[in-house]
Order: sequence, then structure tokens, then C-alpha cells
Amino acid sequence: MGNAADSDDLLGEDHALPMPSPRRHPGRLATAMAASTTIVAVLPVFLVGGLAVQLEDDLGMSTAILGAGVAVFWAVSALLSPAAGRVAQRLGARKGMLVAVVGGLAALSGIAFATPHWAWLFVWLAVGGVANALGHPPSNGLIVDQVAVRNRAFAFGLKQAAVPAATLIAGLSVPVLALTVGWKWTFTIGAAFALLLVPVLIGLVPAKRRAQPAAAQSQRSAGPSAGPLPRKLKSFLIVTAIAAAMGSAQANALGAFTVISATQAGFDVATAGLLLGVGSAAGCLTRPLVGMAADRGIGGSMGTVAIMMSMGCVGLLAIASGNQIAFAAGCIFAFGFGWGWNGLVHYVVSHRSHPFTARATGIAQSGTYIGGSLGPLAFGIVLAGFGPTVAWTSAAILAAMGAGAALLAHRLEKQLSTPTAISVQAADEPNHGLVHGERGACRSN
Repeated sequence: MGNAADSDDLLGEDHALPMPSPRRHPGRLATAMAASTTIVAVLPVFLVGGLAVQLEDDLGMSTAILGAGVAVFWAVSALLSPAAGRVAQRLGARKGMLVAVVGGLAALSGIAFATPHWAWLFVWLAVGGVANALGHPPSNGLIVDQVAVRNRAFAFGLKQAAVPAATLIAGLSVPVLALTVGWKWTFTIGAAFALLLVPVLIGLVPAKRRAQPAAAQSQRSAGPSAGPLPRKLKSFLIVTAIAAAMGSAQANALGAFTVISATQAGFDVATAGLLLGVGSAAGCLTRPLVGMAADRGIGGSMGTVAIMMSMGCVGLLAIASGNQIAFAAGCIFAFGFGWGWNGLVHYVVSHRSHPFTARATGIAQSGTYIGGSLGPLAFGIVLAGFGPTVAWTSAAILAAMGAGAALLAHRLEKQLSTPTAISVQAADEPNHGLVHGERGACRSN
């Protein structure tokens, strides 16, 4: 068994650098800090979805307004995401994560103390969207810098599990807090967690990225990543973005409307919150397990993503049935599989697109944010106008279409060369300038 430095190494190309970390297990610490930052960044939007029944009663908010508010959060994240990567690159991991956590703190505090009308909810969700956009690039960069390449898919799976962890918190908060002390106290406790995270980040996240050998820096600057994307890779990324858009559209609607739909299916509010929590727990388990399997050569392709989206489609159809037993089982399938593929998509894209990871991630992530913005908005309108059966059936159809797109992406993925061969191919093509390194541009949802 190796020592701590062996178990928490640097990137694959940098692992030979004899630079021991001043802390034990830096990879585990980096993953924990990245996951905590992600929870704070997305907690405002998922608490709004989990506490929708209480917010509707107090603020006069309809399901269509709820969908629009959730769409605002993701739309702001989408618009600011490219600029957020550049900002994070200048600030570094510690400052970038601190800015994101302070933004999440502002959104949670604003909803708790400064929301006299539902229109103010849009303002604070927009602030939360800014925090979400700013939080992912430095968090991902910290993982890339501190986690060994052999464990990175698992680390990103854990970090991505922070998203359903936020919905888990939202679900459990309904019976524990919202129905006892009120929804405002729920947001207040979330804000307190964000506030406590600030000194933890200051004390534990390194101020600067670990040093790299000059040869590696020169290779990154002058290598083929400065050239155009290979044609086959570009086709694969576009189809992957389409699949991600359809998948995230139904997944974000699931996180926002499960509680409301469960009450419409006959569950009481406390049980509806617990269903959201149980489904989210399934998502928390699936993401790192899928990443662990990919690290060991099991699955780890867009074909696996297609299977997961198909199983999520089955879960959504069960929810659409309105039967309480089917609804509960459908939540587990829809959350666990239909919303458990995100980290795997990032792994596949980064694995297949090296050394173009930064631009490739941007293309694939654009689909995720577009779907995440439009899905809840459209779902809220359909739910308000046609009822839960039509709304959830439509979401299932969208999930099936996403699975089909993922299957097509898998066929294109198999046509790609190995990462090394892609690098050689790109080196023969014209060079049109330099791009930012992958640490600054990696984003996730």
C-alpha cells in the first residue's frame, strides 16, 4: 500500500513531479471542498423546488411562476458560464470558490429575509445562478490539480453528487423544518452553512495551484490544443450536447416539481418531501458509483448514458401514472438513473477530447444549461395547463429522445481515435491561436 502522496497524486502528465503536499490526502480534501461549494451554489434553486408548496401559500406563486424562477437560475448560469471560466482562471481556486459561496450565501439570505413578493424570488435566484456559474470552474480546477488521474472519474462523480445532495437536503427539510419552524428558517440554516464554509475554504484550499514543470507548461501552450477541433470530435460533441440538453431538461424539472406533483398524487406534504429526499439519495449514490466503474473500465461511455436515460424514462412514466406506489418507485428510477448520468458525460467528453478538454467541455455543457433553463419553464407551463399526467409523460418522451441522442453519440464516440491519435491528427491541421487551459474552463452541472 502506497503512502498519502501516492494515493492523492497530481494529473497524469504531472505525476512524476516530486512535489509532496503539505497536507495528507489532498485529493480527498479537494473533492470535499469542491462538493461543499457546489452544494451551496445550487441549494437556493433546489430549496425553492422542495419548499414550493409553502412558497405558493405565502407568496402567491403558481407552478408556472415556479418553473420560470428555476429557469432564471439556470439561464443566468448559462449566460455567465463562459465568462466565469475566465474569471476563475484569474482568481484561482480559493478566491473563485469563495466568491461562489458568498454568492450562494447572498441568495439564501435574500430569499429568507428579503422576499416579500414572489418577484423577489427571481432576483435572488438570479444571484444564485451567478454563484453557480462561478462555482464550478474553480472547483473542477481544484480536483484536476489535486486528484490522481486514476481516481478522477470517481472524484468528479462525488462532486457531481453534490447536486442531488442539495435536492436531498431540500426534501428532508420539508418535514424537518418547513412544517415545523417554517420555510424561512430553512433558507436561514442553509445560509448559516454557507457562512461556516467561508473560513473552512480560506483555511484548507491552497491559495495557488501546484507548480508544474516547465516542459509540461510549454507543451500545453504549444501543443495541438491550440488548433481547430477535429471534424469527428466536433460532431460527437454536438450530438452529446443535444443529448445533455434533453436529459437536463427533464432532470431539472424533476428536481423542481416532484414535491408539488406528489401532493397532487395524494401524498401529504411531509411524505412528498421525503420522496424527494429518497430519490435524491439514489442520485447521490449513482453518480460516484458510475464514476468508480468508469475508472475500472466498466461502462464509461455514452452508451451507458443512453441506458441510464432510458431507465429514467421508465421512472418518469411511473410518476405520470399517478399511482402512489408507482410514483414512489418512479422517483428512485428517475433520480437515480435519469439524473445520474451528468458526471459520466463530463468524464467521457474529457477522456475522448484530450487535449481539447476546455473547448469540448464548453460545447457539451452548453446543452446542459440550455436544457436546464428551458425544461423547468416548459414543464411548469404544461403542468399548470394540462395536469401532471401530460407533463410527466412529456418529460418521459424527452428522456427517451435524449437516450436516442446519447446512443447516436456513442456511435460517433466509437469512430473517434484514441486521445493520443486525436492529438497527432490535430497537430497536422492549421494552428489558429491559443486557448485557455482546461482548469479554467471546465464546468459542470
